[in-house]
Amino acid sequence: MATILYHRTTILDARRIAKEGFDDLELEFLLRDARSGEEVSVAGVLLADRPLGADEGIEGDAVLEVALDSTEQDLATFELEGMLWDARVWVAPAEWLTDHATVRIASVDPSASGFFDSNTGEPEL
Repeated sequence: MATILYHRTTILDARRIAKEGFDDLELEFLLRDARSGEEVSVAGVLLADRPLGADEGIEGDAVLEVALDSTEQDLATFELEGMLWDARVWVAPAEWLTDHATVRIASVDPSASGFFDSNTGEPEL
């Protein structure tokens, strides 16, 4: 049974990711290292157990559904515990996702896209 996670992005990037796969991004969460005081950043792909939105700092008009052939234990190393009180969040390496995930465009904001088929409700690839 697959684990389903979500990734919000732009429509253009969603189309590219669905065809070519993810790229690692450097993500900053405005956190500081307790010892050095330096800002902490991580590289990878931000995933959540539900679609995140602009009110949580995640912009984009498309949501990707990422089906993982992995266990909770496999994902544990990538989880950022306590980031959101009502969602679980992971940052996984793009290369790892390429080996363990199937990606599809789950939704597109129809008001933002000429690539959205209003008759079928599906994004056009």
